[in-house]
Amino acid sequence: MDLKLLSGLPSLPSIGKGLNSSMSSDASSKAGPTSFADMVKSAAKSVVETQKTAETLSVAALEGQDVPMHKVIQAVSEAELTLQTMVSVRDKAVEAYQEVMRTPI
Repeated sequence: MDLKLLSGLPSLPSIGKGLNSSMSSDASSKAGPTSFADMVKSAAKSVVETQKTAETLSVAALEGQDVPMHKVIQAVSEAELTLQTMVSVRDKAVEAYQEVMRTPI
């Protein structure tokens, strides 16, 4: 299983380190997305690329090209899993937003 979506996430601070030292080291390094929006965009692009790969392999197999069937099944399964993951994350984000909006001020 390939977890490309999670590769861009920053690591959590360890128990021995304080949160401020972890945040300052993350802010100074330029590796990875610079904002949450960039992280979401890169995850969405990854989902789209996975879907395109699965579609390309499926069409090639249907056209009779020499494509191993296990590769097609693997690509389609990976595309399905990444899409389900993205939908689940979206649902949790909407649920969190709705919960925040329900909090009394």
